[in-house]
Amino acid sequence: MKPIKLMKEIMSDIASVIYPNICIGCGSIMPFGSGMMCDKCMAEFCDKHNDRCPVCGRIIYHRGKCRGCNSEKLYFDRGHSLFEYKDSVRNAVLRCKYKNMKYIGRYFGELMADYAENNGMGGFDIVTAVPLHKNRLRQRGYNQSEIPAVMVASRLGTPCAAVLERVVDTKPQNSLSREERLRNIRRAFAVKDKEAIKGKNILLIDDIYTTGATVNECAKVLKKNGAARVEFLTLSCRAED
Repeated sequence: MKPIKLMKEIMSDIASVIYPNICIGCGSIMPFGSGMMCDKCMAEFCDKHNDRCPVCGRIIYHRGKCRGCNSEKLYFDRGHSLFEYKDSVRNAVLRCKYKNMKYIGRYFGELMADYAENNGMGGFDIVTAVPLHKNRLRQRGYNQSEIPAVMVASRLGTPCAAVLERVVDTKPQNSLSREERLRNIRRAFAVKDKEAIKGKNILLIDDIYTTGATVNECAKVLKKNGAARVEFLTLSCRAED
């Protein structure tokens, strides 16, 4: 082996020990410089489902709208989600939110910006993230949905603005039933400046679409304060049971 090549391999091995490259999906240690995910987890970051609800974009196993969109009063106009919230996708989302791995949010942002661009998601006046309450933001240090929101807005050539605020420090939605989620999130959001959203088309960014309670409540507040159209884009969604 040539000395230069040998030295590069030695330096790579040393770097792998000092700065291990950890898969954001399963947490396994990978060779230095090998990317964000192992091959197994990378395969799970793809859309394997052809059937989607035409309204919210949830993964379904039948034709037509999902049960939620058939039964609930909806305030958003259209929804889009990239992947199913399970396995490596779920693990990566949780690491981004609760393990201070802010850089994962930038990776999500690239994926979401690619989706928005490739699927013709234009015509928006504002891109905004689902906000955290100030107490949660202080505790976490960042809003994991704001990171991809900035990146999507940049790719679409659209301003990114915090037009909503979370005025109630609600319980975490993931611990609640569907009915409890709806009650928990009611009146949790407010518009910062009505004039800033009046007549505007708004793209709302979040990490997970589960029951839809959060994005629908955000859309409700935006619409009731003058927004013309509200769509949402999430990295992941729960498939319909």
